[in-house]
Amino acid sequence: MSAIPRRADIAVIGAGVAGLCTALFLARAGRTVAVLERGEAWGESSGANAGTLSLQVKRNEVLQVSRRAIELWRDFQERDGMEIGFARIGGLRVATSERELVNLRKSQGEQAALGVATEWYDGNRLRDFAPWLGPEVQAATYCDWDSMSVPLTAGHGLVMAVRAAGVTVATGAAVTAIARDGEGFCLQVGSEIVGAAQIVIAAGAWTGDVAQMLGVRLPVAADINMLTISEPAPRLFDRVVTHIGAILSLKQYPNGSVLIGGGWQGTGDLAQGTRRTDYLNLVHNLRVAMQVVPALRHLRMVRSWAGYEGVAADALPLFGALPGVPGAFVNACARGGYHQGPALGEQMAEMILGRKLSLDMRAFDPGRFAA
Repeated sequence: MSAIPRRADIAVIGAGVAGLCTALFLARAGRTVAVLERGEAWGESSGANAGTLSLQVKRNEVLQVSRRAIELWRDFQERDGMEIGFARIGGLRVATSERELVNLRKSQGEQAALGVATEWYDGNRLRDFAPWLGPEVQAATYCDWDSMSVPLTAGHGLVMAVRAAGVTVATGAAVTAIARDGEGFCLQVGSEIVGAAQIVIAAGAWTGDVAQMLGVRLPVAADINMLTISEPAPRLFDRVVTHIGAILSLKQYPNGSVLIGGGWQGTGDLAQGTRRTDYLNLVHNLRVAMQVVPALRHLRMVRSWAGYEGVAADALPLFGALPGVPGAFVNACARGGYHQGPALGEQMAEMILGRKLSLDMRAFDPGRFAA
């Protein structure tokens, strides 16, 4: 356990991307912030992530949040000098059947109506643009907003930036109880008590457990997403690749390793802290990847692993004031939350600071579920 602060203006529970970004923006506004993490910073969902920053795969409800997040990922690296492995390389979303072509056209139209432009590629034009795609790929949409980051690099860079901004990041600091202290809160952390005027629950899959300490029930489930990384290889493809009909995300890192993911489910139990890869689902994931980019068949896969992702009942973010508990807020459980984390952190800071939010976040209010 690292040093536990005795008091802060704001205590953030959880040191994943949502919690760290919230802390960063609050610290930049002059607030004293303590981040309390039950394990290691960046040690759960954010650290076990594919790092895909693709607008094309996001639900329409979160498109504006996701676009703002890409701007902030870029700013973290280019303006603030964080080492996060960010690259805006553009992305292709592919279709391999007639039904998928129809769905891809529909998705393209819906996103265009919301201000996200994509370009249609098929036939010889597609082969010229992406000759590395397999013959079963019939068409693809291209979005120049689609980007990537390297999660392990990003975690180290973001934790360093948060600490440099004056935030205390306490690891091995599980919050086991929360009580009112006048208008603020007392948080039990081991044998220590942390006082805070306000709190932010950014605990990912454990968000429901933390909210329950304050008497609020939130429906949070845990997905167990699998990822696979290959040996380093010469450049095989040069875009982020996703799939309209199958579960897939692909990207090749600067060192040549290819990361294969997309959300195929492993097995495990959150309460027991177990998470394992599922052989059949893993094989399906790899088969889809090799169908889309056949050159992957020649690579050795080095490691596969699984990580938790907290998901609300409607798979939209839990964002806003915790109902019935003045001074408590929730910023968690956005499917694709790694991507959206910087924007969700920025908006949460604006809310806590009493500023007018620059994005419309009303659809994500936790009050839609709380009882």
